[in-house]
Amino acid sequence: MFGLPRRWIRQLGYLVLIFFAAIVVLLVANRNNVGLDDYLPTGFLPSFFQPAADLFIVDIAIQNCFKMKSKNENCGLPSASEGLMGNLYGSGQWVKIDKDLALGSSWYRKEYFSYKKAKKEALEGKVAVDDTSKEKTQKRGEDQKKNQVIVDIAISNPLIDAKVPDNDKLRIPRYILKEFHSMKVYDDGHHEELVEKQKANMKGETLQALTVDKDNSASNKIKIKLEQDILAANSANKKNDKENDLIKIEEGGEADEKSKDETELKTPNKKKPEENDTQDKEKIKDDAKAAKNDNKEKVVDKKTEQKPKKDINVDVIEDEDKNKREILYERDTETSRHNLEVSYPIPTKEELVASGWSYKSNGIWLKYGNADSNAVTGIDILFGEDAVDPRPNWRLIKEGPLREVSSPSGKPAYISIRKGPRVDYKKNTNPLKINKDGKFKILQVADLHFSTGVGKCRDPSPDETRSGCKADPRTLKFLENVLDLEKPDFVVLTGDQIFGDEAKDSETALFKALNPFIKRKIPFAVTMGNHDDEGSLSRTEIMSLSANLPYSMSSLGADEVAGVGNYALTVEGPSSRNTAMSLFFLDTHKYSLNPKVTPGYDWVKESQLKWLEKEAASLQKSVASYSHIHLSMAFFHIPLPEYRNLDQPMVGEKKEGITAPRYNSGARSILGKLGVSVASVGHDHCNDYCLQDTANNEGENKLWLCYGGGSGEGGYGGYGGYIRRMRVFDIDTNAGEIKSWKRKESEPDVAFDHQTLVSGGNVINSN
Repeated sequence: MFGLPRRWIRQLGYLVLIFFAAIVVLLVANRNNVGLDDYLPTGFLPSFFQPAADLFIVDIAIQNCFKMKSKNENCGLPSASEGLMGNLYGSGQWVKIDKDLALGSSWYRKEYFSYKKAKKEALEGKVAVDDTSKEKTQKRGEDQKKNQVIVDIAISNPLIDAKVPDNDKLRIPRYILKEFHSMKVYDDGHHEELVEKQKANMKGETLQALTVDKDNSASNKIKIKLEQDILAANSANKKNDKENDLIKIEEGGEADEKSKDETELKTPNKKKPEENDTQDKEKIKDDAKAAKNDNKEKVVDKKTEQKPKKDINVDVIEDEDKNKREILYERDTETSRHNLEVSYPIPTKEELVASGWSYKSNGIWLKYGNADSNAVTGIDILFGEDAVDPRPNWRLIKEGPLREVSSPSGKPAYISIRKGPRVDYKKNTNPLKINKDGKFKILQVADLHFSTGVGKCRDPSPDETRSGCKADPRTLKFLENVLDLEKPDFVVLTGDQIFGDEAKDSETALFKALNPFIKRKIPFAVTMGNHDDEGSLSRTEIMSLSANLPYSMSSLGADEVAGVGNYALTVEGPSSRNTAMSLFFLDTHKYSLNPKVTPGYDWVKESQLKWLEKEAASLQKSVASYSHIHLSMAFFHIPLPEYRNLDQPMVGEKKEGITAPRYNSGARSILGKLGVSVASVGHDHCNDYCLQDTANNEGENKLWLCYGGGSGEGGYGGYGGYIRRMRVFDIDTNAGEIKSWKRKESEPDVAFDHQTLVSGGNVINSN
């Protein structure tokens, strides 16, 4: 065979067999929902071999629940026998999204969105009769086995959808119309119809609505709106025809005769009328000859020759003597496809059903299809016109909110859907790493105080910005400006990302806070503040949600350690995996658990301090192997008692009282012994100083205690006009150096309060 040795041929045969065996394994795994990515290295499997989800959604429902019964988990949940496919027993069930669609605006009832999920076995006709492994096979026709699951969702918006010609009755969502439009096959014939329509409009004539497909029924006719406004030439550069027959050139040039005829099509090459007549006659002869050969009668009308309309524009320039000259040039008027607006075919009810689309309720349209990787496997509800969903495999349907909610809250509810299986965003997270030049930049974002909805501005500054102030959009603009200016390698959020009292749906508020980093693919870490869990989610739920988003480096921490979110991160060297920096994150809790004995705020617990020592010890080997100076920092929300030692070197402002805990558990001492050079917090919005604590206790080092400064307009300000700000830490591992500066919302492009905190690995005071 091709003159190859038998040994080579045998080896090639083995390779072919192995290849086909691998294909069979992948196909079987895909069919049976076996997640091979759990057993193979990351990135080994191609995307089209990802297994489909094992749970699919077959129906949805919206039901009311009286508030007095709302603690009952079944309140507002449809019964097992309701909805498509009936009672699925152990092969499926209704799932209630635990969010009141009215956000508590009704005093006597709540309204819940539920969806019915089914396992693949139920779709194949096998349904368990109870919670045991015993199964019962139900006979279903082939038509029942197909098109059973929801593959897409659209929401109608009557104010917008009714404006589409011939859509005022059905009010089909534009999302569906665009789908039909994308599947429609158009040709040049449709363009010719549109051009004729435009010509008629220009002449003031009226034609019947054009059909996108002539073979369709009358119900498919649509009215095509054409652009009738033609861009007028600059009046300063044109002369009125009635006032002047000629445009004179300043130096005595000849005048051009202005065309009286109008044309819609641009003439690419200007020819003499005699040449055009000759070409027209030749074309007529050719057409007649072709018609005769085809035995078809063909009438050829010679169109009246029209001279292209010329718009004469005058550009004014100055010559060397600063005398103005007028230069003429011609521009032909053109009618092209760009002058025609997009038109949507309006499907009939029969076509909608055939395509899988059907109307459910509350403005919701469902599309049913096959149970594959394109099926909807998750539904969520987010609130407010500024809502976002940063999860890559989710789509927030913003075409319109849910309609006919019993008690609207003023914050509309939007559906977000996931297609395909659940994605583990943490699985492919890359470790933090120093850049090749030895630099690493951290942006600290403190006290964003996001709400559900746009939020209320509290003490905005300067005063002239109070009118029309919307807290969250304004905060986001400031945050995104700083991100684009600084381009940090890492972002640390030091608590109170959301303002619990104003976050009726904490998930919506948190997504807004973290979306700027996710869409820019910037790694970030989160610590908990005292307001984060005062909304709809608990402290653990908030931290879990934060930790499981794309680019999040956050962690819930060990269960045996007090609080939520005690964890450490390492930053690797530029050319090795050794630890160049150690970053510690702590939960400083909320309010004192025994306010009569120790009023005020809670403190760092003993279990946390022991964890710190143990975690630092576990990193020693990697730290010792690093070839440059190792640096260490810590981040948390509530300041330590040592922040009150104001008789020490300090850079920045202290505008308000320091709300540190009254009880000192010794956290500063432990941080000093572990070699932490800088600790930075939030909490006190109007303080932004860095204080060098020079305690000389044995085994401790000097330590910079910094504030990030409040950044969110939704949190308090005041104290003589506080302008929101953020802090930057610029690390140079080659020099063992940490520098810092801040940026204000009023002048984000101006950095201020520059200072060097650490140099050569030692805490210094450069000011």
